Amino acid sequence: MHKAWAGETVSSSVTITAVVPEKYMIALDIEGQGAVEVNGVSYDKSTKIQGRGAENYKVTAAKGYKIASVMYGKGDKFRPVALNEKQEYKAPAVSENGNKLKVVFEKPKMIEAVKAEVVKPHYLIMSGVFAALVGLIILL
Repeated sequence: MHKAWAGETVSSSVTITAVVPEKYMIALDIEGQGAVEVNGVSYDKSTKIQGRGAENYKVTAAKGYKIASVMYGKGDKFRPVALNEKQEYKAPAVSENGNKLKVVFEKPKMIEAVKAEVVKPHYLIMSGVFAALVGLIILL
């Protein structure tokens, strides 16, 4: 190390090397009605995307559909994954091609659809029929 004295000029240089991760192909397999958003781009059908790993996938079912399953991985590491409260999955970094995100959307079963709809209680319907009969009797 050289100390600089008054009036002396010292110069030095530093080389910084940055390694930019490679991009890898990731398959999006989408079944049913819905979309998967990756890096601000929304996909509603199966395709292949380029990713650097650690992608954030936002899953949204279309109206009248629900998310049935979400799986991610490659080969024997292809497994079901959980979405967070925002319906997102943060994938681990990848270092090779061949990983896949598979999302299945399906229509709810009839019993679930009925529960989701607002159904008039039976007594309201009967009270309407009773009121109509009373009105008819008064007219006679």
